[in-house]
Amino acid sequence: MLCRDKRIGAIPNLLMIVFVLAPASVSMAMPYSQKPTATTKPSFDYKKSFPLDLKEESAKQNGSVVIRDVNYAGYTTERGRIKAYIVTPAGKGPFAGVLFFHWLGEPNGDRDEFLNEAIELAKRGTVSLLIQGYFPWSVEPTDAETDRQRVIDETIEVRRALDLLLQQPHVDRKRIGYVGHDYGAMYGAILSGIDKRVKTFVFVAGMGNFGDWSLKYWKGPLRNGGAEKYRDVMRTVDPESYISRAAPATLLFQFSNADKYISRTTANAFYETASEPKEIRWYDTHHAMNIDVVRNDRTDWLASQLRLTK
Repeated sequence: MLCRDKRIGAIPNLLMIVFVLAPASVSMAMPYSQKPTATTKPSFDYKKSFPLDLKEESAKQNGSVVIRDVNYAGYTTERGRIKAYIVTPAGKGPFAGVLFFHWLGEPNGDRDEFLNEAIELAKRGTVSLLIQGYFPWSVEPTDAETDRQRVIDETIEVRRALDLLLQQPHVDRKRIGYVGHDYGAMYGAILSGIDKRVKTFVFVAGMGNFGDWSLKYWKGPLRNGGAEKYRDVMRTVDPESYISRAAPATLLFQFSNADKYISRTTANAFYETASEPKEIRWYDTHHAMNIDVVRNDRTDWLASQLRLTK
């Protein structure tokens, strides 16, 4: 994301000689003041022509529902291939579509988290895509600039997952939903402000900025620049910078009354930042949000917003 300094020609010849003779191990990175800050606008654009190269590993039948275990090409070399499930109903449609993005936790801190819900939604005429996350699931937060770029890259992967969902046969482009838990909710919040293909979002135990988690639960960001630098650089990719532009999409927020990671103040601040129309619901559970009433409310919300069959 850093641009080469065009003023290099103005450096005196002596300095140029020093630069040329310097050992290869000497860092040529720009000083922090020239790297991304709170005023640097990120780009979540990507080449739509970049192939998804979808490959199916297996498929199994669950009643009338087909669950396909697939993988497809990531947009960056670092990301590699992305594991996913595509869950499809019987019939010829038109079908609603839902993109699911899981949490970072136990149990099921991967694409399996919402699989049972996707199967039930398929029985009501919904095609679901459940993707496997990369940052911070597979790589930990390390420093401001690296993490900022990884958030951008992960958001691009969410957009490409949406492309893949919309490519599935008989999916109604006007009835698309998104469900995200924890970090999955945070990436969904960014998506809500930059991509208008989603009609409704469900954010489960999400929050408005990455710093509150990265700085508290990982040593890298504090060791490599400190809290102020990290928050400054990450501010332009924080979910709270985008969720205010989610309209006209409808938003459901689900929070826990006993969440040890997200305080009620933090949860309410995230909700208040969001655009209308929106609704917030609280549950007597923990951050995992793994109880029937949470799932049932989410299903009812999607059924109403996406006009699912009974």
